Amino acid sequence: MPHKIGIYVRVSTEEQAQVVDGSIESQQHRLRIFADLKNQQDQNWGKIVETYIDDGYSAKDTNRPAYQRMMREIRSGKINLILVADVSRLSRSIHDFCILLKELEEHKAKFFSVKEQFDTSTPAGEMMIYNMINLAQFERKQTAERVSINFHSRALRGLLNGSCPILGYDKDPTNTGKLVVNKDEVPLAKMIFETYLDTRSLQATARAMSATGIGPKVSSGRICRHAKSGRWTTSSVRTHLTNLAYVGKREVNRKYKNEDQDYLKPWQKYQIVEASWPAIVPEEDFKKVQSLISENRQKERDRFASGKAKFFLLSGILNCGECGRALIGQASHGRGGTYRYYGHKILVGETNTCKIKRFRADELELAVTDHLDEVLFREGHLDQIESRIGKVLGAESECAVSERDTINRELRQLERDIESAFKLYAEVEGQPSLVTMVKEKLFKLY
Repeated sequence: MPHKIGIYVRVSTEEQAQVVDGSIESQQHRLRIFADLKNQQDQNWGKIVETYIDDGYSAKDTNRPAYQRMMREIRSGKINLILVADVSRLSRSIHDFCILLKELEEHKAKFFSVKEQFDTSTPAGEMMIYNMINLAQFERKQTAERVSINFHSRALRGLLNGSCPILGYDKDPTNTGKLVVNKDEVPLAKMIFETYLDTRSLQATARAMSATGIGPKVSSGRICRHAKSGRWTTSSVRTHLTNLAYVGKREVNRKYKNEDQDYLKPWQKYQIVEASWPAIVPEEDFKKVQSLISENRQKERDRFASGKAKFFLLSGILNCGECGRALIGQASHGRGGTYRYYGHKILVGETNTCKIKRFRADELELAVTDHLDEVLFREGHLDQIESRIGKVLGAESECAVSERDTINRELRQLERDIESAFKLYAEVEGQPSLVTMVKEKLFKLY
């Protein structure tokens, strides 16, 4: 039987910068020509069924949308041969590649690389392909290490490695690693710190800054609807208040700040150095702000720790049918006690125009659980699914039977998982840690 071919094409961000006309089109062109030549040499060798394109994704892992879609269609039987220009397009991790080969073997599928053309059915061919992946992984790690060392060297000199401009500064047009003071914005930048010291509240500071009509600065091309409309949030205020750039300092390796420094490489260690731009906020005021933020954060943690935990079964799952935004768990207090709702997240300066602002949590959760019970325990439910699969796939071919059995097994397992999760939920209500675990399990099953 002819192969059902899925063409996989990938290009990383670095490669996009180096290739003027892009290699996405050239890879597709090469792969289609190769498939045509193979069909001329071997009649009905294969037919291209689908093309998968990951534009701007690294092969360091499998967190790529087109790659994940391709693997789902390998499992469903839509394709049984992955065709790539070279092995490094598919993976640069020996661990991920081993998992890929095992999964292809389980589903009686395979991959073919135009450049290497190794036959993995022989021990020698399998060894060679693993060596190629090992070299690709080594090359990726070497490149990443060189980039990290270079970034670290620049950071120690007080230079930026990318990042957005901030209120009160502009990027130096002659050197994008430096900031220059924007005299028109300095009063507003100082106003953030002064307002917070007066109000001692992030939300009050956000309201005051939003009233100026000037939002946080963002780079062109980024989607920041709050900033572009001149609106500040508690998150953007906190980000500016904790930015050492305002006192002329630069954080190096901030992402490793909370890790054990003794186990890090020299270019990964966290430190604070003098920046290549001047300060515009007095260091004394900056320290007062940091102390106040830490104090307020601790008070908030204590309040949550002493309060009664409220469980929202559907939090993170529901979306508003009118605006599409997520609905989160909320609670209010009245004479009759505490009432639970699912509502829109309240944002400073943003008005909710939806007809229904919030929904009763008890009613929603009861409706969802009743529906799941009705669906899962409906007589003939699996038989109906089997019938629909048969109509979609047509005759009971070997492929259809295999897929039907797989889906039936998955549905039976899913039914057992959901049933056990609901039983567990009924037993653990009032135990926050167990309730959180059940909630996470239900979210995954959903």
